[in-house]
Formats: sequence, structure tokens, C-alpha cells
Amino acid sequence: MAQWLVTQGDRQFTAEDLEELKKLAVDGRIGRGDMIQPPGASDWLYAAELPELNGLLKASNAGLDDDLDIPRSGAPKAIIAAILIAVSAAGGYAMYHYGSGLQDANLEILDEMALTEMLVTGDPATVRKEPDNGASSVGSALKNSKVQLIAKRRGFYHIRTDGGADGWVGIDQVIPAYYFTDSETREDYDPLYNPDKYVFVKNAGWRQMPAQKVANTTVFTFLMQNKSKFDMEGIVLLATVKDSSGKVLETKEIPVEGVLKRYDNSMVGTLANDPKTDPDGAPRTMTEASFNEMAKKDPDLQLRWADGVEVQMTSEGFTEASIDLLEVRAIPMKLD
Repeated sequence: MAQWLVTQGDRQFTAEDLEELKKLAVDGRIGRGDMIQPPGASDWLYAAELPELNGLLKASNAGLDDDLDIPRSGAPKAIIAAILIAVSAAGGYAMYHYGSGLQDANLEILDEMALTEMLVTGDPATVRKEPDNGASSVGSALKNSKVQLIAKRRGFYHIRTDGGADGWVGIDQVIPAYYFTDSETREDYDPLYNPDKYVFVKNAGWRQMPAQKVANTTVFTFLMQNKSKFDMEGIVLLATVKDSSGKVLETKEIPVEGVLKRYDNSMVGTLANDPKTDPDGAPRTMTEASFNEMAKKDPDLQLRWADGVEVQMTSEGFTEASIDLLEVRAIPMKLD
């Protein structure tokens, strides 16, 4: 018989079939925040996520926050473990690894966490100067402590601790607070923690004029696309050049000023320094959308604007060049 497994509080029980599960919902014996494992499935879902129970569950449940459906401090360890299993099955950050990390967690912390915070699972987690496991330490974050998200760069989060340490930790050393919410909230706030999944470099190309080839410079032209509900900033791109055999000769990081608006596209260009007021200044790479806002106040800026980004390399004889996203930050905001 197709049994449904229910995790409720510190106990588990089964419903022998869907009809029994529906009756439990109608009778109020299971709530929206209880965890359900469908027959034959390995993942867990909130009861509120099951379409089979749509309209049958009570409007509220003692285990959930009324606004965000975040488990309260009284949420038992069985519920937390079930959430981790569900998220792991959905393809999160190797969440099975986190299960042991939460066994001794102070679950009261979860009730106090904002959706832009993370729970440390390392014991302790080393905060590094650079996003590299071999980088020097600038501090540490104790297990079960909260840290503030700043940005993401590939396999690392840029974080700040309550003690003032500012640096990088591996994504497997922390758990974002939004993982302890319902699936809809997780989907809404995923760009905060995985902004690189929503920002893309599109229509990229590069060119070299004869003089630029001699100087080992190349001009990249490309579009940045943001497919998320959040504005993005703190963009860092990675320019890579290769030889004719495909060997990487050199990489260079390119910070991009400005904001990439939500659900929007923007070319990236260069604002040259003002030779009168800042003769030794460096050109500024920024989104065209942000430049256009500046130019509304000072139309003369158009005279110093150029599409694309010129990148100076030290390597000679490269025959291939590419531009990719390296780092980005979603600007936190409360969603409707």
C-alpha cells in the first residue's frame, strides 16, 4: 500500500494512503508545517506544499511563523533534519553534510535570523582574507553563530561576523536562513544567496585593432542580464586570454560599478577620466544603465563614454579571449 510518512514534532507516523492523509488534514491532525514524504519519494515537503492537500489544511499551524512560515525556536530537531533532507534532494549546498552540523545547534537562533543571515556549521569556520582555502585567516566564526551575507564568489560567501571579522568562508561552512522557510520563500529569496545563478554575461565579443595587439590590450563588448527579483551590484568580471592551443595565459578581474536592475539588461561601458579635473585618474567601468542616470545630471559625460571595456594584459600572442561573471551581490529588499 502507498504509505505517506509524516514527521510531526518529535515523532513520525504513517498514513496508509492518500485518503487517510486527507482525512488527517481535514481533522486538523496534521498542519501546514508538518513534513510529508510521499510514497516512493526520498525527499520531504511541507504539508502546505502538497497539491493533494490544497484547501484541506488549517489556516495556521503552531510550528510556523504567520508571516514567513519560518520554523520557530520550538521547532524540533526532527523537523530541521527533514528540511535538510528536502533541500538536499532539491540540489542545495550538499545539505546532507549539514545534518550533523545541526545536531547540536541552538535551534532558538533560527527564530531570530533574518533572511540575509547564515548559520555557521563549521567548528569554528575560518574567515579568510581571500576566497581561497589557502588564504590567510582574518578571524573565525563560532559554530551556531550568525553571520551577515555580503556577496558570493563561486564556492565562497563574503561575510561579516558580529565580532567584526570581514572575509570569506566556504559555502559548505554555513547554512542560509532561507533554507528554513517554505518552498515559495526559498524560491523568492534564492537570488540573495545564489546571485550568480541569475546574472549572465550575454552576447560577449572581443576585438583588437593593430595598435591594441601590439599593446596587448583587447576590447570586450557584452550585455549583462539580471533574471531575478532583486537589483544586483558589486559585479566583478573575469577576463581570460588563451593561446592557439587553448592554454590559459592570463586572467584579470574587472570590477563593474553601478546597479543592474531586476529583470533588466544593460550594456557595460567605460567612462574615461576627466583630463581637466582628474588627469591621472583611471577609467571607470560601469553599467550603461547607471551611466545614463549620471548623464541626466551632466550630459557632457557622453563625450567621455565608450561602449565596451578595454583590458590591458601582460601576456603576448593570445588568440582567444572571454569574459565571465566572477562575483555579484543581490541588494536585499523585502518582496511583496
